[in-house]
Amino acid sequence: MMIESVLVVDDDLIALSLCEFAIKNSGFSKKVQTVKNGREALDIFYALEDGTSPDGIVPTLIFLDLNMPVMDGWDFLKAYLQKFATQYPETKVCILSSTIDPEDFVKAGKYKIVLEFISKPLTMEILNELKKSSQLKKYFN
Repeated sequence: MMIESVLVVDDDLIALSLCEFAIKNSGFSKKVQTVKNGREALDIFYALEDGTSPDGIVPTLIFLDLNMPVMDGWDFLKAYLQKFATQYPETKVCILSSTIDPEDFVKAGKYKIVLEFISKPLTMEILNELKKSSQLKKYFN
């Protein structure tokens, strides 16, 4: 068993490629969607809501970078929580960032939807640990 779909939100194309590679090669998720900012991530949920999503599959987990142009991770989180969190209660977020600002860690801890704060890069070891987390292990049993 594995997660049906994962969404990776990051403006760094190399980071996106590394994430996609690690996720696919660790048996973590059947599908990996990648977008370059929070606005594009929200568009995926708008498409699910209005029936224009190509596959209609809701991401189970969002790997979210914080520092991005157009719409950063914090703004995405706020908008997602206001608009979509109640519709998609199974969807969780892992912050995936290179930040070392202690404020970011504190802020992330205030969001119930955020499972983990992961320092880049996302590795197969980290994914294997996530499989054991209380919120996600049901997808891997």
